[in-house]
Amino acid sequence: MMAGGIVMLSFIPVALLASLVADSEQTACNGGTYLTTNGVYTKGTGCGAYDKTIYGGLVAAVVLMGVGIPLVIIGGKKEPVGTMQVTPWATRNAGGLALHVDL
Repeated sequence: MMAGGIVMLSFIPVALLASLVADSEQTACNGGTYLTTNGVYTKGTGCGAYDKTIYGGLVAAVVLMGVGIPLVIIGGKKEPVGTMQVTPWATRNAGGLALHVDL
Protein backbone atom coordinates (compact mmCIF):
# COMPACT_ATOMS: atom_id res chain seq x y z
CA MET A 1 0.00 0.00 0.00
CA MET A 2 2.78 2.38 0.87
CA ALA A 3 4.54 1.86 -2.45
CA GLY A 4 1.30 2.46 -4.35
CA GLY A 5 0.76 5.71 -2.46
CA ILE A 6 4.29 6.86 -3.22
CA VAL A 7 3.80 6.14 -6.92
CA MET A 8 0.51 8.05 -6.92
CA LEU A 9 2.09 11.03 -5.21
CA SER A 10 4.90 11.05 -7.76
CA PHE A 11 2.38 11.51 -10.61
CA ILE A 12 0.97 14.74 -9.12
CA PRO A 13 3.67 16.99 -10.64
CA VAL A 14 3.10 15.36 -14.05
CA ALA A 15 -0.63 16.16 -13.92
CA LEU A 16 0.06 19.73 -12.81
CA LEU A 17 2.67 20.20 -15.53
CA ALA A 18 0.24 18.99 -18.21
CA SER A 19 -2.33 21.44 -16.88
CA LEU A 20 0.18 24.29 -16.87
CA VAL A 21 1.32 23.62 -20.44
CA ALA A 22 -2.27 23.45 -21.68
CA ASP A 23 -3.06 26.72 -19.91
CA SER A 24 -0.10 28.48 -21.51
CA GLU A 25 -1.10 27.13 -24.94
CA GLN A 26 -4.66 28.39 -24.43
CA THR A 27 -3.37 31.79 -23.34
CA ALA A 28 -1.19 31.99 -26.46
CA CYS A 29 -4.17 31.01 -28.62
CA ASN A 30 -6.48 33.62 -27.07
CA GLY A 31 -4.07 36.43 -26.43
CA GLY A 32 -3.23 37.92 -29.79
CA THR A 33 -2.37 35.06 -32.10
CA TYR A 34 -4.04 36.13 -35.34
CA LEU A 35 -4.38 34.07 -38.46
CA THR A 36 -4.62 35.63 -41.88
CA THR A 37 -7.37 34.37 -44.15
CA ASN A 38 -7.72 36.29 -47.40
CA GLY A 39 -6.03 39.32 -45.86
CA VAL A 40 -8.47 39.52 -42.94
CA TYR A 41 -7.06 39.14 -39.45
CA THR A 42 -9.09 36.87 -37.18
CA LYS A 43 -8.49 35.47 -33.71
CA GLY A 44 -7.33 31.89 -33.24
CA THR A 45 -10.08 29.30 -33.34
CA GLY A 46 -10.41 26.17 -31.29
CA CYS A 47 -8.90 27.72 -28.16
CA GLY A 48 -11.56 26.13 -25.93
CA ALA A 49 -10.22 22.65 -26.67
CA TYR A 50 -7.56 23.11 -23.99
CA ASP A 51 -10.15 23.33 -21.19
CA LYS A 52 -10.50 19.55 -20.93
CA THR A 53 -6.76 19.11 -20.42
CA ILE A 54 -6.51 21.95 -17.91
CA TYR A 55 -9.37 20.82 -15.71
CA GLY A 56 -8.56 17.13 -16.19
CA GLY A 57 -5.00 17.69 -14.98
CA LEU A 58 -6.16 19.64 -11.94
CA VAL A 59 -8.80 17.06 -11.00
CA ALA A 60 -6.32 14.22 -11.51
CA ALA A 61 -3.79 15.94 -9.24
CA VAL A 62 -6.37 16.40 -6.48
CA VAL A 63 -7.60 12.80 -6.77
CA LEU A 64 -4.05 11.41 -6.75
CA MET A 65 -3.22 13.45 -3.67
CA GLY A 66 -6.44 12.48 -1.91
CA VAL A 67 -5.83 8.77 -2.49
CA GLY A 68 -2.03 8.71 -2.28
CA ILE A 69 -1.59 10.35 1.13
CA PRO A 70 -3.87 7.92 3.01
CA LEU A 71 -2.21 4.97 1.25
CA VAL A 72 1.21 6.13 2.43
CA ILE A 73 -0.03 6.66 5.98
CA ILE A 74 -1.94 3.37 6.25
CA GLY A 75 0.79 1.42 4.47
CA GLY A 76 3.46 2.92 6.73
CA LYS A 77 1.66 1.62 9.80
CA LYS A 78 1.62 -1.92 8.37
CA GLU A 79 5.37 -2.02 7.72
CA PRO A 80 7.30 -4.08 10.26
CA VAL A 81 9.31 -2.08 12.73
CA GLY A 82 12.98 -2.89 12.46
CA THR A 83 15.78 -2.12 14.85
CA MET A 84 19.09 -0.54 14.10
CA GLN A 85 22.11 -0.71 16.33
CA VAL A 86 25.46 1.02 16.04
CA THR A 87 28.19 -0.76 17.97
CA PRO A 88 31.81 0.19 18.36
CA TRP A 89 34.46 -2.40 17.67
CA ALA A 90 38.18 -2.47 18.16
CA THR A 91 41.02 -4.84 17.33
CA ARG A 92 44.78 -4.52 17.67
CA ASN A 93 45.10 -2.88 14.28
CA ALA A 94 41.83 -1.05 13.69
CA GLY A 95 38.61 0.22 15.21
CA GLY A 96 35.33 1.70 14.11
CA LEU A 97 31.57 1.44 14.20
CA ALA A 98 29.41 -1.39 12.92
CA LEU A 99 25.79 -0.96 11.84
CA HIS A 100 23.41 -3.89 12.47
CA VAL A 101 19.91 -3.76 10.98
CA ASP A 102 17.28 -6.29 12.08
CA LEU A 103 14.02 -6.32 10.17
